[in-house]
Amino acid sequence: MPSLNQVKFIEQAIDSVLNQSYQPLELIIIDGKSNDGTIPLLIKKQKQDSRIKWFSEADTGPANAINKALLKTRGTLIGWLNSDDKYNDNAILRAVQSFKNQPNCLLVYGQGQHIDEHNTVINTYPTLPFPVSIQSFKKNCFICQPTVFFQRSVLTLLGLLDENLKTAFDFDYWLRAFTAFPNRIAFINQVQAFSRLHKDCITQKMRRTVALESMKILAHHLGEAPSHWILTYIGERLEQLPRNNVMEEIDSILNEISHYMSKKELIMLSSALKKRIKEYKK
Repeated sequence: MPSLNQVKFIEQAIDSVLNQSYQPLELIIIDGKSNDGTIPLLIKKQKQDSRIKWFSEADTGPANAINKALLKTRGTLIGWLNSDDKYNDNAILRAVQSFKNQPNCLLVYGQGQHIDEHNTVINTYPTLPFPVSIQSFKKNCFICQPTVFFQRSVLTLLGLLDENLKTAFDFDYWLRAFTAFPNRIAFINQVQAFSRLHKDCITQKMRRTVALESMKILAHHLGEAPSHWILTYIGERLEQLPRNNVMEEIDSILNEISHYMSKKELIMLSSALKKRIKEYKK
């Protein structure tokens, strides 16, 4: 569990792990020197449950924090839960049973739901059940990160997360997995976890970085990135910024993503942008 100044949510995240029906587990928390009351909370929680091990030190981002935690794990099955997310009841038990029933499987994922800061369900994550083609990632990331569990051997096969990525390192890991062992993945058709959306989460706070990194990852693994990955973000910015600022940002984005896209996708993006900007100017 990576953590940085999430005292508002982290106790719920921790309890969702410790209260699982499957009890033989350890929880490794890597904190990035939080200053919001997280540390006293971690001290209290560790005194209550020795399965918690936590460390607080500076890091270079969430991927770096998760990698540190992965290297400290001892279990044969691994999952990671962000400090503002939650597991559903019996999620770990279902994952363990899935691996037992499919001994050749290396990674499982399940259904997920988005929740708000008050734990109200916003929507169901657009998950696609396995088997599914790796090409389906071009449409969207159909794997909800906290629903994933994998065998420890995956770390040997894939290595650690790419710390050069600041937001989409999980997306990159799924594509690496689908490339390396496409027939050793399984699906749990139940809600396994809740991914929280709030104003300070990466998904909301770093929208541009998420979009650009996702396109870079798609181009690397699948040869090209579809235009809709950036078009949605640009549409949001057209609603938020003064006209001149938006046009400058669009030019900057186009310069950055042009080599991630095919000529066909660039033409489609150009046409869609002209239509959006025309509507915007009205």
